[in-house]
Amino acid sequence: MSHAVKIVLFYITMFLSLGLFWFWMAKPSNDLITLPDDVKLQCLSYAPFGKDDSPFDIAKGFRPSKEQMEGDLAKLSTLTNCIRTYSSVGLEALPEIARKHGLKLWLGAWISNDAKMTQKEIDTVIALAKEYRESVETVVVGNEALLRRDVSASQLVGYIEQVKRALPDMKVTYADVWEFWNKHPEIAPSVDRVTIHILPYWEDQPISVDKALLHVKNIYDEMTQKINDKEIVIGETGWPSEGRMREGAYPSALNQAIFTRGFVKMAEENGWKYNFIEAFDQPWKRLSEGAVGGYWGLFDANRMDKHILHGFVSNFPNALWLFLGSFMLSLVGLIWLWGLPTCSCKKAPIWFISLFGGAVALAWQANMYWIVSRNTLEYAWAIVCLSVAFILWLKVVQYVMTDEISMRGSMMRCMQVITLSAPKGETFWEDVLHLLSVSIVLIMALSLAFDGRYLNFELGVLAIIAMSYALSYMSTERLALNGMMEKMSGLSLFVCALVVLQQESARNGFALNWVVLVVVFGSTLWLSRAKLCGITKSFLVLIASAIVFVLIKEGIYVKESLVSVCATEPLLPICQFRAILGKVIYLNYSGIAGSVIAFFAVLSGSYILGMIAMVIGLFCLLTFNGFLGAIILTLGWWVVGYRLNESCKL
Repeated sequence: MSHAVKIVLFYITMFLSLGLFWFWMAKPSNDLITLPDDVKLQCLSYAPFGKDDSPFDIAKGFRPSKEQMEGDLAKLSTLTNCIRTYSSVGLEALPEIARKHGLKLWLGAWISNDAKMTQKEIDTVIALAKEYRESVETVVVGNEALLRRDVSASQLVGYIEQVKRALPDMKVTYADVWEFWNKHPEIAPSVDRVTIHILPYWEDQPISVDKALLHVKNIYDEMTQKINDKEIVIGETGWPSEGRMREGAYPSALNQAIFTRGFVKMAEENGWKYNFIEAFDQPWKRLSEGAVGGYWGLFDANRMDKHILHGFVSNFPNALWLFLGSFMLSLVGLIWLWGLPTCSCKKAPIWFISLFGGAVALAWQANMYWIVSRNTLEYAWAIVCLSVAFILWLKVVQYVMTDEISMRGSMMRCMQVITLSAPKGETFWEDVLHLLSVSIVLIMALSLAFDGRYLNFELGVLAIIAMSYALSYMSTERLALNGMMEKMSGLSLFVCALVVLQQESARNGFALNWVVLVVVFGSTLWLSRAKLCGITKSFLVLIASAIVFVLIKEGIYVKESLVSVCATEPLLPICQFRAILGKVIYLNYSGIAGSVIAFFAVLSGSYILGMIAMVIGLFCLLTFNGFLGAIILTLGWWVVGYRLNESCKL
């Protein structure tokens, strides 16, 4: 058999195998039940924002178009008899359109820490409820305002009482996660019905989809017993179709369909009153809730049916494109296969595994980045990660086909060139690739360890980096190239892996695989002849800074008792400091400042600037901005580690 024929047969096998793999990934579940074709949800959360719109733009004068709302409600009227809104300002045209389509309303007023805007919401919801009295089933004064610590319980009761006085003949309620009704029993007497949110995915101890319906039932029964003098309604329940796995709770289209269909059946059997979240995917939510926040809809952001209630459901509706993409990637093997004088059948399985595995990992990861990326920074991150992984994969493929591999990078050498301490050498691009590889995994690990609630496990990129370095360590002089910077980075990865494992538990398969890969990669860095000298002082500065930041965060910023105090006495010094701290965190001033300082630290090679960048990065990590904080901390470590390594040699 000729060499060309062998290559053709090899790629026919690759084509069929990739096709079968993506077909298997896209297949529907056997656990789906079938609901009657005419089934309707009792009520459905609705926000009239397109894929590029946001409610935050309303304060700037934006108004959702009537055409958008007309089209949306015409579509929703076939699925439900009622919609729940969360705000009234800017949505004044919505009740009339809802009435036109025969839809009842759970009319919402958004309660926030902005007293002026809150009062405007209350005035608007009162006016709309009076004008469209026959369409309004209930008025919802506030949504998870206690959960967000936007107002105190006494403030909230005051807002509820104001609405009740203006609308004495209407049902008035407040909606929050079920635990907050238990934490604040003083709210229940002020409402006509208790509206609870039960979201198994978001529980502090996440619930897997196979146990989610039982969890909803148990919570509903528990709340009915605890508050037995009020009607209990479910204000939100649902399941996301995309996002990161939390312990055993996995967001997927199939799981969303399993939960949704099962819940509708169970709610009707038990006679529950409920509202389901939500009508359409809302991309704007991804800014505050991570990728998962944008994927709770029965329709996607383009208003296309996801078939959650009826019909065929797939976790990979774009499986054909993923198959074609991964097959095109596998063709890079031709670079070396075509140049070989003959094909060895004994090596063919190894060639196949390396090409198949890398192509699938890159295609899967590219698809995930496309789903989860929210801004320019994250798209840039995706491009860098995929580029580094692709180059490393090429090196692996080259090695398994030709027994040649070049992995000679050094973080120290790269920093010498960046800081103009040494000219570019023949290994410069290897050094850059190595510095980027280590930094990518450090940023992933720090982000997930400190602030991983909304971040995905980037397994495709991590798997390629870890496997390529493991292969390099066994096949080259990697041990001799590792310096103090690599060794300390490896130690940091071990610590982050333990933290993530503790946070996620053994039920999270994504986390377990991630931890194993991080440990493998970290080992290829830690195993070194270098000594960790001079690191104590820098380490103590970071520990002391972390303690101060945690005390400030827990003792001032998130302390619940201060919400009530500052609501009544906002001019107290501690309340003013808390307000300033909130702006610094919310507007990300620390992230902007840290990025600038880190940039100049790298260019100048200044140890002092590097330490300042690391401290600011640590502040970001500990105050709800993990991804950017990890980037700043890692850039600072480039400089600090480099200078410590230099003094260590001296």
